[in-house]
Amino acid sequence: MTVSRTPLLASLALLLVTLFWGTTFPAMKAVAEVMPPGLMVGARWALAALALAPFIDWRDRQLWRDAALLGAPLFASFVLQVLGLTLMSAGRNAFITGLNVIMVPLILAGLGGKTSRRAALAAVLATSGIVVMSYEQGSGWLGDALTFGCALAFAIYVLGMERFAPRHDARSLAGAQAVMMTLFCPLWIGAEWLFWGSAYPAMAAKAASVWPQLLYLGLVCSGLVLILQTWAQARASAVQAAVIYALEPFFATVFAAWWLGEVFGARGMIGGALVITAMLISQWPERNHAGAEHPHAPG
Repeated sequence: MTVSRTPLLASLALLLVTLFWGTTFPAMKAVAEVMPPGLMVGARWALAALALAPFIDWRDRQLWRDAALLGAPLFASFVLQVLGLTLMSAGRNAFITGLNVIMVPLILAGLGGKTSRRAALAAVLATSGIVVMSYEQGSGWLGDALTFGCALAFAIYVLGMERFAPRHDARSLAGAQAVMMTLFCPLWIGAEWLFWGSAYPAMAAKAASVWPQLLYLGLVCSGLVLILQTWAQARASAVQAAVIYALEPFFATVFAAWWLGEVFGARGMIGGALVITAMLISQWPERNHAGAEHPHAPG
């Protein structure tokens, strides 16, 4: 499957993805207050899988292999982030998770890939912006380690998307990933059930009280967003995607201030400005040796 690079459209799609991710903060907070986190994530991805099922090429073995390879780090990032969040502040969790911005070009360079100085500068600026917006003192080594693992897992996922997304139809790969995430979640739900014991069924029954939020998380923030993300990452580099994803804490802060009344002060605005500057730098067209402007020429 041949996919042409369209960096500007891909950037706009990734920006929309990150905007939707920012809106998940108040929705997930409302759901997490009444439901176990593993069950919430499982229900979210099951809804996405049902919505995308008609678009999946069920007989494509390569599709399922690639979806499993993508689903594993994505699932790991969800588990590690939630576990880390139970041991630290949300601000510190957001900062450490946002380190995937700098991990992507570092991993790429470690694997022998080429990362431009401009992309490295954008990643450093984006990380600095996240520090300014979200850094808070406090937390033990275990919480930090779990959340650092989340950032690493998501960085691997972003790199995997750059490799696998061009091979498949965006809707089909998005649906297959949603199915794989749904299949992974019973492992998490089972661990929760063992932890809470007989109280777990009563906790699960409370899902009925937050069904609007679950529908939004599943159909929009998982189903629709995964299609956009898959389409965009087939047309953009992993570093470009990671820098734009760094805007998630900024959008989350904006929506938290709007819906939850949380304060959005000078630190948030300065950090957001740094992240936006990094995004603009990452998208600025370069000239190759032949003098043609194309930031991501197909190889």
